[in-house]
Amino acid sequence: MPLRSGSLSTGEGGGRGHIFITMATLEEIKDCILNDLSRRMTQSGIMFRIFGRAKSLRSLEHKMQIKGDKYRAGAKIQDMIGVRIVLYFSEDVEAMEMYLCNGGLVDRSVDDLDVSTFRPQRLNLVKKIPEKYLEDFRAALPKEYAPYLDDTLEIQIRTVFSEGWHEVEHDLRYKCKEDWEGYDSFSRQLNGVIATLETAQWSMGAIFHEMAQKNLINGNYHAMLRNKFLLRFADDDLSEPLKAYLDAHEDIARQLYQTDRMVFLMALLNHENPIPLLYDNAVFLINRIDIMDEGLKNLETDAFRKAFDQFITD
Repeated sequence: MPLRSGSLSTGEGGGRGHIFITMATLEEIKDCILNDLSRRMTQSGIMFRIFGRAKSLRSLEHKMQIKGDKYRAGAKIQDMIGVRIVLYFSEDVEAMEMYLCNGGLVDRSVDDLDVSTFRPQRLNLVKKIPEKYLEDFRAALPKEYAPYLDDTLEIQIRTVFSEGWHEVEHDLRYKCKEDWEGYDSFSRQLNGVIATLETAQWSMGAIFHEMAQKNLINGNYHAMLRNKFLLRFADDDLSEPLKAYLDAHEDIARQLYQTDRMVFLMALLNHENPIPLLYDNAVFLINRIDIMDEGLKNLETDAFRKAFDQFITD
């Protein structure tokens, strides 16, 4: 649906009418795209922060001054709207990439990792502007530059650790390279910081993985689910009937632990009809897509069955 809003009015007594139309700005379109992405990620339970910007006329003019020949020769500016998704866990980078690459992808660029150099791995995607915003997007573009602009947006995906390092490095080294001339040892030390952050990220993941194993052994099943899937659940614990069932069927609890996190997460991300991310619902959904245990199915609530019926028709 276009974002335009407008009204038509005529003067009294059939006099000359006038039309008033308010056009959506690039900022408003950017906010709508951010809200769409944020809603989908929130329903999946992913821990994230999301930011965005619409390129200003001043920034566009500056880019044309620097690279105008490139764009006048046929290349297109693809980042009039930019989105940055910052994820708490590196495992979620692949999930978000898979979700975002499903339709409308124009380009993908990712840094190749090399064993002898530490630097943050950057993942950038260029996607088509969603169809429902396309008309307003085109209308909002600066007319004098419209021939050089593509109907796309850029989405950058980062982890919290790499984002923090990159922001500092970009403002205090990349943008003032002359300050660092003759100080190679300091550059090496700064690059070493990202190595420390990557190690911290791996260590954090290992801690939660080990905690999930211990929670499984100790029968603390809601904690096992939380530490296994690393998602924001909407409640605090399993229901008593479900706890009792898992206590009596430890093999089912082990199968819950062995469920592929990516399969579960993609199911949550890819459906228009979200299932509230309660602990009970997570168990019921995993059972439906993986385990197929009739005892668990018999414990499903009416609310879950209704939500699941909508989920599978999506």
